[in-house]
Amino acid sequence: MVFAGLILSFSVYAYTVFYGTPWTKQQHEENMKNYIKDKYHTEFVLTKLNYNFLSETYQGYAYPTQHSNLLFIIEEDMDSALGYSDNYPKVMWDSELAKSLKAQIKELFPELDEGMFKALQIKDKAELFGVNIPSYEETNISTLSTSIPIDIKANWAQVNQKNEIQKMKKLSQFLQEADFPVLMEVRYYETEMNEQAKVFFITETGEIIEK
Repeated sequence: MVFAGLILSFSVYAYTVFYGTPWTKQQHEENMKNYIKDKYHTEFVLTKLNYNFLSETYQGYAYPTQHSNLLFIIEEDMDSALGYSDNYPKVMWDSELAKSLKAQIKELFPELDEGMFKALQIKDKAELFGVNIPSYEETNISTLSTSIPIDIKANWAQVNQKNEIQKMKKLSQFLQEADFPVLMEVRYYETEMNEQAKVFFITETGEIIEK
C-alpha cells in the first residue's frame, strides 16, 4: 500500500514537472485571454496552451476571431510588466491586414528604407545583429517584444529636427489609436554602422525616448 502511494506520488510529481499543474494551466489560460484582449482590443481564440519544463513557463497559441490564419504565440514573460509577451505584431505586420498601416507610416516617413521596414522580435534581431545593435536598455522592454525599424539615411544634424519629432508624435498617436502597441525605432544614419546615428524609440505605450 505504501509502495503504491509512493509510485502515485512520484507519477504526479513527474507529470507536474513536465506538464505543469492543471489549476496553474487554467489560470494562465484565463490570464492570456485577458492579456491579448486588453492589449489589442479585439477578440481572439486561444487554441492551445503548453508548458515548457526547461524554462518553467507557459506558452499559448491564439489567432484573431476573424482571421484564423494569423496564428501567434503568447509567452509567460517575467521581464514584462504585464507578465506576458507575444509576437502578434510581427504576424499581423507580415499579413495583408498591415497594408493600410504601412501606407500611413510611409506617408509620414516617405524616405524610410523599405528593405529594413520589417517586424522582428528583439531576441531574433539580437541573433542577427548582435545584442547591442541597437541597444534596448533605455526602453525597459522585454527581448520577447516585437520591434519595427524606420531607417532614414540622413544626417540628423542636417534634417528639420522639429518636423521629424512632430512626425514621431503623430506616429505614436496613430499607433495607439490603431490598437497596435509595438516598439518602433526611428533611426537616422548616413551609413549602417555609423556610431553617430540618432535613434528614437516609440514604446508600446506611446512614449518617445531619445537615444
